[in-house]
Amino acid sequence: MNMGITALKDATLIPISGKRIEQGTLVIDGSTIAAAGPSSQVEIPDGAEVIDCRGKHVLPGLVDTHIHLDLHGMSDTSHEGLVEDKLRAIRASLEMGNTIRSGITTVRNAGSTNYIDIAVKRAVEQEFAVGPRILASGRIICMHTAGNEYFPGLYREADGVDENRRAAREQLKEGADYLKVMATGAIMNPGGVPGAPHLNMEEIQAVVEEAEKTGTHTAAHAHGAEGIKNAVRAGVRTIEHGTLADDEVLTMMADRGIYLTSTLSSNFWMLQASLVNGIPQFMLEKAREVTKIRKETLHRAIDRGVPVIMGTDAGTPDNFHGKNAMELVRYVKEGLMTEMEAIRASTLTAAEALGLGESIGSLEKGKYADLLVLQSDPLRDIECLARLEDFSFIFKEGRIVDGTVDTSKWTAESPLGLA
Repeated sequence: MNMGITALKDATLIPISGKRIEQGTLVIDGSTIAAAGPSSQVEIPDGAEVIDCRGKHVLPGLVDTHIHLDLHGMSDTSHEGLVEDKLRAIRASLEMGNTIRSGITTVRNAGSTNYIDIAVKRAVEQEFAVGPRILASGRIICMHTAGNEYFPGLYREADGVDENRRAAREQLKEGADYLKVMATGAIMNPGGVPGAPHLNMEEIQAVVEEAEKTGTHTAAHAHGAEGIKNAVRAGVRTIEHGTLADDEVLTMMADRGIYLTSTLSSNFWMLQASLVNGIPQFMLEKAREVTKIRKETLHRAIDRGVPVIMGTDAGTPDNFHGKNAMELVRYVKEGLMTEMEAIRASTLTAAEALGLGESIGSLEKGKYADLLVLQSDPLRDIECLARLEDFSFIFKEGRIVDGTVDTSKWTAESPLGLA
């Protein structure tokens, strides 16, 4: 008997790298895909466990390129810092279980307090916790500025080229998989001006150089056009948010193949939360201002050929871990993308942005078997990706993920995510 071989038989396959296959079979051997194609052309090995998937749809696991795993979604983010670090790490581990059980099999964490993201990543890798594949950034590298103290332990302040180079090396030494810098001010920091440039080009370039030495990349938080240009010229791989990007910088990004991380969910859930919960006034005012602008910017970016990738900012107010797929729904509902374009932005394109395009993001032989088996067709009903009851199976590296999403923790009144 061939142990570890599973066949998903007679499903509709959505391979991403090619046309959908109405009656297809996918074979999993250990952690990887051994074959995927029309059922008439795929040989199922003797002894394989066969799962009848007639009427079901199979696609790659989703990739969220921008989350904050140690934030819980509290309406007033100042309360996040009131939870002690060890408890936040436990909470984050549990909430990563919610994340993978909602179809997100890979995440890139965009900054956490005191290296909690690196600890949780190791817990998942060592199977102390259930969760997605995690790329961790450690602390966010930024300049000294008002508002950093609002999130104690989140930032590594650095001024000048040498300090930024040292800060980059510190994150890599701690175990960061990539680096993140603040190219502009932030929406959620009191006193922060989202459009204002922060680290200059030379400072960001020093961070980029250190990341490249270890074969990894740098992401830049950037709202304002000038700060985005600084980051693009410095050689970052992804621009996070990109709210106020002008046509000049969008053309620069398209020409250089720099990815734009969308994060529509942060404003969507923040404004939804304002209807029922109190969020800080300064944050609400900024969110209202940027919501419309961000959608318009994404429209222009897509028109100019900028590759847009899924990123939710999960962990921000009422943006709970496990609700990540709403980002794809917004792409379609806002007229930004077709269903297929939205799914590609959260699978293969996102994987390529993270440097993982050779191992995840499509249904191809040799790639990890990170798979979603759905009862509905996401190419006709994108909202099925946000309906937990539509998931028949979720696979990560060939193994079925057991358990269900604990939706009772999707409330700001559950600060630890514990019963």
